[in-house]
Parts: sequence; C-alpha cells; structure tokens
Amino acid sequence: MRKYGLLFMTGICLVVLVFGHLQWKNMSKAAVIEGKKAEERIKEKEKEEREALIQSLKPENNKQQSLIDYLQYKSVTQEKVIVSLIGSNGTSGIGASNFSNSWAGRLERSLRSEGDNLETLGFINHSYEGYTTNDLLEGKKIDAVIHEKPDLVMFENPLINNQYQTISLEQTEKDLKNIMSILQKEPPNAKILIISPNPVANSKTENSLDLNYLDYIKASERVIKKSKWTYINSVEGIEKKLKEENMRLADILTNDNVHPNDQGHNIWFEVLYEYFRGE
Repeated sequence: MRKYGLLFMTGICLVVLVFGHLQWKNMSKAAVIEGKKAEERIKEKEKEEREALIQSLKPENNKQQSLIDYLQYKSVTQEKVIVSLIGSNGTSGIGASNFSNSWAGRLERSLRSEGDNLETLGFINHSYEGYTTNDLLEGKKIDAVIHEKPDLVMFENPLINNQYQTISLEQTEKDLKNIMSILQKEPPNAKILIISPNPVANSKTENSLDLNYLDYIKASERVIKKSKWTYINSVEGIEKKLKEENMRLADILTNDNVHPNDQGHNIWFEVLYEYFRGE
C-alpha cells in the first residue's frame, strides 16, 4: 500500500513539475512578447518625436529660422553637417592666447553644446593670416571650401588686410562678388554668412590711396546690401557691446591696436552667437 502511495505521490510531483515548467515557458514567452511590444512602442514614440522635431525645424514651417535651428534641422535629416569658415586674421584667432579662446573656437564649442544632434558637427576652419580678398581667390582657397560641400559658410571679409595692403575699393568689391559667386554655386543650398572684421584703433588712418578702414567697410556693405546677402557688421556689434559694458576699444585689443585679445574675441563671439540664436 505504501509502495502505491509513493508512486502516486511521485506521479503528482512529476505532473506538478511538468505543469510548472510549461507554465514558466508560457510566462517567459509572454514576457518576451511583451518586451518586444514595449520596445516597438518606444521606437514608435521616438520616431514620432523625431518627425515632430523635423516638422518644427523645417524651413518651410519656420520662416524666421535661426541658424542654430537650421543646423539642428540639417543634423536630423542628413548624416553629417559641416560648417566651414573662411577668412584671415580674425578667423584664424590672431590675438587670442590660444585658438580655443578665439571667437571661432568658442563658437564651435557652443554650437556643439546646443544638443545631442550637434555633438558631431563638422567645423572646418580655412583662415590665412595676412590674406586679402585677392589672395583668397588666387590661392584657390574658396575652391577648397566648396569642395567640402558645407551646409553653412562663414566668410570673414578680410578688409583690414585689403586696406593695409592698399587694395583698391573697386578691386575689393570685384573680389567680393567673385568670392560669393563661387560660394553660391556649390553647394547651391548652403547658407552663407558674411561678417566684417573687428573694429581697430586706427580705423580712420588712410593708406596711400587715401582710404581708411571704414571706407572699405562701407564699400563692401553697399555691394552686400544691393545683392541682399546675409551679413553681420562685427564692428557695430562689438562697439555696441563695449558701450553697454562701459569698456574702451583699447581694452579688447592687443598691443598692435588691430587684433582682438581674449576679451575681444569673447565679445566678438557673443555678437555672432546672439545672431545664431536669432536674438
């Protein structure tokens, strides 16, 4: 009798074990299925959020789009985004204690900190100390920029060097038109931002052509305004900041009274960054 009882109990245990195992398998399978569904819901939500972001940043839906929003839009709709800088002394960081303290170095860091999408932003600097507009053209430096197919080009018009090296206003205007003609050709959808150089202490000192630095600024602005190109007058922007902060121009220039020091580069950066943010 005891033997049959043991067999019965063993049978019951086996049934429970088999049933439990089957139940566990079903529960595990259900958990896997639920996990996959949850993962799909997360992916779908991320997809919806990404699409909503794209629509909010789309130029057609954002007529007053800031340059930061433009770069954000590019970053979520294509594999890479490139900002190319072309210019002379200011863009190369002359006067700053190191490049990271230049306006270009500060701008690069700040743009990349605007969001995860811009962390891998390509920032390529083509700057050549002492170059004039004519040097940029003859040295094929503009061609090197378009070869990269940038999404945004920042062109610092090297007017300090043009004035110092007595390039005529006519030649300066002609060079500006030729540079823009090349930049606008390839890639055709890239944004181009022209910026003037920084203010200098001897802005009214004339060269052998009886022309001062401000004459070159005004001549270039006439061409820019007539052509309806996007432009920032760095001189006016920096001087406005100096007035607001009760500072002198001498406070932000190096001993040569031409190139900005660290403080000058920082103020120049602030002017540009406010423009990027649409402020």
